[in-house]
Amino acid sequence: MSTARQSLRPQPATERLARLLYAALGPTALVFGLLCLGSVFEQAWPPHRHWTVAAWLLIFGLPMLLALLSVRVPLRVLRMIALIEGAAFLVLLLFWLTVRAEPLSAGADIPWVITLTGVPVMAIAVTTRDRTAWTYLAVVCTMSGLLRAVTSTDPYPVLVGVEDGLYSVLLLSMLVGLTTMARHSAIKVDRAATLARVQLVGQADRLARKRERLTIDALVHDSVISTLLMAGRGGTPVQVLSRHAADTLVRLDALGAPEPDQTVPGPEVTRRLEQLVGELAPDAEITSNLHDTLTVPALAVTALLGAVGEALRNSVAAAAIQKPLRGPVARTISVRSYQGGIRVAVHDDGVGFDPSRVPAERLGIAQSIIGRMERLSGGAAAVRSRPGAGTEVVVSWTPPPMPATATAATAAAPVLAAPTLADPVLAAPTPPTDPQSKGVTRLPKAMSTSILVGFIAVHAVLAFAAGEPLWGLPYEIVGFLAVCAAAAWLTMVVPDPVSPRNAVVALALCGLSGAATAFPVPPVGSTPFAHWYLGAITMVLVVLAVRGRPGFAWYGYGMIVVVSIVWALLNGLTLLDGVNLVIRHAGTLLAGTLFAVGLKRSTLTLAGLNRERAQIGAAAATAAAAIEERETQLTRVNTLARPTLQRLADALQIDALQIEPTLRADCRLVEATLRDAIRGRSLFVEPVISAARAARLRGVDVTLLDDSADRPPRQLAAAAAIVATQLEALTHGHLIARLLPADRPTIASIVVDAGEPRMLAVTPDGLLQPS
Repeated sequence: MSTARQSLRPQPATERLARLLYAALGPTALVFGLLCLGSVFEQAWPPHRHWTVAAWLLIFGLPMLLALLSVRVPLRVLRMIALIEGAAFLVLLLFWLTVRAEPLSAGADIPWVITLTGVPVMAIAVTTRDRTAWTYLAVVCTMSGLLRAVTSTDPYPVLVGVEDGLYSVLLLSMLVGLTTMARHSAIKVDRAATLARVQLVGQADRLARKRERLTIDALVHDSVISTLLMAGRGGTPVQVLSRHAADTLVRLDALGAPEPDQTVPGPEVTRRLEQLVGELAPDAEITSNLHDTLTVPALAVTALLGAVGEALRNSVAAAAIQKPLRGPVARTISVRSYQGGIRVAVHDDGVGFDPSRVPAERLGIAQSIIGRMERLSGGAAAVRSRPGAGTEVVVSWTPPPMPATATAATAAAPVLAAPTLADPVLAAPTPPTDPQSKGVTRLPKAMSTSILVGFIAVHAVLAFAAGEPLWGLPYEIVGFLAVCAAAAWLTMVVPDPVSPRNAVVALALCGLSGAATAFPVPPVGSTPFAHWYLGAITMVLVVLAVRGRPGFAWYGYGMIVVVSIVWALLNGLTLLDGVNLVIRHAGTLLAGTLFAVGLKRSTLTLAGLNRERAQIGAAAATAAAAIEERETQLTRVNTLARPTLQRLADALQIDALQIEPTLRADCRLVEATLRDAIRGRSLFVEPVISAARAARLRGVDVTLLDDSADRPPRQLAAAAAIVATQLEALTHGHLIARLLPADRPTIASIVVDAGEPRMLAVTPDGLLQPS
């Protein structure tokens, strides 16, 4: 696989997090490596001084290499480098403890290798399982404490070693804990994203199938059923029936093999509408202002013609019933340019109707007009009517808004509305509301409480176990209590996100701690951890950074830099001496800041990638489902209706004067079967299909309805068997079988009228009970 292709591969959250943390190791190692560079030369092993430099280059260089390779190199290579870093550091510590276990020179008795302890610990934490990372942390901190003890020139070397080891354990426990929690959060994000994509793809599949099914149902209703109904009723000239049947076959074939998008000029649209009106309502008046410069996509023209045709058929059918009551009905069709598209209004002055009282099983308005236009991108439809006020049907198409750089050809080619993440049904999953989802990593309460207790205990040892002068004890107590309060405030009280006010409170407590504790520390002759407060404050600042306030954390660092410089100047030292006190803490805060900022950016990027992957998956599912559903539905329609339609289309060629009675009967039977497939979709299964056909041949009027809203009951097979049994028992009369919505106490109702009406119900267990 090429590098370019590999870079396009979507990265899971766990991989992105690992690469982010590997990248963060580089700057951290750079800071600590440069800080200890002077000690490297001072503490070089006399027999082989170049070995010391080589060891430093290895421990310092491997994290730098990880950072450089973190973007493109396979993750297994990065893991191998991190494991080598961890193993090499252990070997180096072991070498010091076994070969160089001797005090170093006074004032430089901190082995340079201890300065880099956090880097291999973090590398192992990113690479290995939690238990391995914590074990490595314990081993390394123990060895570094022992090493500090054997190399210290302090009168109490064991105490120095214990203090050093405890501080290392405390600081690194927080970083390792954050790393493990971030990894756990990334695993949850991956799982949630996978589940969300599966759900989204499933929703896209279902929505695409439904839209495709409704599109074909509209065609079947407008063309196939209308043609069969005219043939079955009789009275329509053979020439008209034959032409309708031939046109219907052409439409079915075109739907099975759609042509590339084409556009139709405005005058041609007008001509097609005039032809349609002439066939369906010759007495209607049509006006149009469409000009040559207007072009309408062929898909939009087809939808508009279908909707207008259905509106005219409904108007003519209603007028046939109303004619004895109020005479002829006047119809007007207005065709106008509309917002760069087209608007067609069909109006009649008939008696009108109440749209809210139209039964759900009536497909003409719901699917052939409104549904057809809503499934077209940029399409819209409205039906306005009320009793005594006539009816107006308005259908329109407007080109969707396009970017300024889009070409005119692109703007003129719509597609049937496809499921996207903007659809309410396909809305992107709501991101989790836990802090990790916003790039803020929090430790579990038990772990954070344990670290807080450790923070207080360790700094109590560092502050009070070294025997500082009694006159400075009150200041030390104030500083200790202030920094512990800041740590407790951020850990136990302040919620996420940390507000600026709470961040200022924490910084104020840290500033109080630094000023109070630094004041009594003498410039010379102090204990190794006399400036323990700097490390304590730095840990609080790291917490502030990883909880989303890195800017405030660095303000706090600037504050302790000022405190250290002021302390140095007041005690006759130089500005550089004050800076040297805090410079090594910059690496610790830098690691926390990189962790916080990188994790936040990575989280936002990952959220965008997950949405994009979900959208791509939904689009692919939409296309595949639409093709499959179209083939399935067309196969069904062709199987049921094509032979009969073909006979109707051939009637003119054989000079038939009228449709044969047997063919008319076949047309009525096929028309009723197609209505079953549309209106009673879930019930259109065997044995109901065969039983309904046989019952109709015996003269029974059969109606199948499905109100389950694409959520058929679990006992559908049992309900179908009961319906088939009731059909088989009828020789005359009529039967209405209806699947009910999911919230009803029964799953289906059956109304039978064969002389004495009766109503039956099917329970959720699939049992028949009288109603």
